[in-house]
Amino acid sequence: MKKFILLFVCAMFICGSVIHAQIFWSENFESGSTTGMAASSYSGWTTASTGTNDANANAWYVSCAENGHTDGVCGSGCAAVSTTATLATLHLGSNATLGGDAGATYNAGGLCGIGICVITNQRAESPTINCTGKTGITLSFNYIENGQGTTDDATVWYYDGSAWSLLVNPPKTPIGSCAPQGQWTHYSIALPASADNNANVKIGFNWTNNDDGAGSDPSFAVDSMALSTSGSVGPVVPGMTASLTTICKDSCITLTNTSTGTVDSFRWVGTNATIAAPLTSPATACFTVAGTQTVKLYLYNGGAIVDSASTAITVNPAPAPTITASGDTLSVPAVYIGYQWVNGTTPIPGATNPTYVYTVSGVYWVVVDSGGCLGGAGYNTTAVENINNNRYSFRVVQTSGSTVSIYCSKAFPENLDISIYDVTGRVYRKEQWENGKTEKPIGDLFLSKGLYMIRLSNSENSFVLKWLKE
Repeated sequence: MKKFILLFVCAMFICGSVIHAQIFWSENFESGSTTGMAASSYSGWTTASTGTNDANANAWYVSCAENGHTDGVCGSGCAAVSTTATLATLHLGSNATLGGDAGATYNAGGLCGIGICVITNQRAESPTINCTGKTGITLSFNYIENGQGTTDDATVWYYDGSAWSLLVNPPKTPIGSCAPQGQWTHYSIALPASADNNANVKIGFNWTNNDDGAGSDPSFAVDSMALSTSGSVGPVVPGMTASLTTICKDSCITLTNTSTGTVDSFRWVGTNATIAAPLTSPATACFTVAGTQTVKLYLYNGGAIVDSASTAITVNPAPAPTITASGDTLSVPAVYIGYQWVNGTTPIPGATNPTYVYTVSGVYWVVVDSGGCLGGAGYNTTAVENINNNRYSFRVVQTSGSTVSIYCSKAFPENLDISIYDVTGRVYRKEQWENGKTEKPIGDLFLSKGLYMIRLSNSENSFVLKWLKE
């Protein structure tokens, strides 16, 4: 009897392995679009007419205007990446002339008498899927659907390489407390035997609308598609590595998925992190907020989370020193462990103290080290002239992205013409310095980053300032 029990246990668990779907193709519709991307513009997908289509027929889109979710979650528009939100979907919306992509919401018609006709028979078709070497294939996906019975209705189709055939008419999904978009639902169905070892399989979703004005949202949306076969594989074991776990603010790290086992997709999610391609490995994560941040890797099968891994990232603040000027001396607070003054782009030998005395006007920078994190600040020194044996100095300070202020060391007793030049000598702006003023703000300077010259002059005097726009 004990021997029988052992054999039974091994049969159930394959002696250390588990039986579950081996997913060999998946589609998560990660278009990056928030609204309006036509399905025919997404990654090999196409659309085809399957009957009458009026000029204002409903249209297929791929975007997060209808956000994908895992099984049992209420439908929504674009949502933040989370354990249940899976971003963009393939969904059926109104024609662009009637409001376009607002998610899985559609125009049911009834206004053909005034020229707005929306009869629709349109199928969204996947790229060709190579099922060579695969048998006993199952299609699975998450979806929401309503409409009106079989007159405003979504159906699932299968292409065997030569002809399309109806695979299934999935049931309408629950609405319940999830009105108006209803509750996301998981669905799976076996493909016909003709899909076995077939290199030319496609999956399609057809939408029909009879334009009678009756029908309720949601129309139809689908996400987390997968084709799989059953087999014996090792268990899913989540794993991830980060190139660095202690970094400086505004720095990036590389994330690598080291998980084992079969899943249909994965996703990186980070607090206060920008991950440009969250479905790829390696992926780059950049952090703009100091503190302890967390990066998580979620593993999915059939749109449901099967496991996850996480890593804490310590993000140290980058120093942001303030340069002050006293005569020809520039200084920053003496609180850092390292300093390097720079003239333009050239480090100044020996200028490694909190203060620096310049001898010629120019654009000076200081780079400071707060203990592994570098930061800096720039200062545009002033052109200085002698007038009537009195020393006047001007300087320019960028106070915002489009505003500068010109300061004089004391009230200048004459009017001056102000001209702003780019490096080619083209005059961009002319202003006026009024006598007796110590400051002249100039706004609406929507210029590219770079070096500009500011000339203050009259018939007797001329001052030229360098301005490095940041």
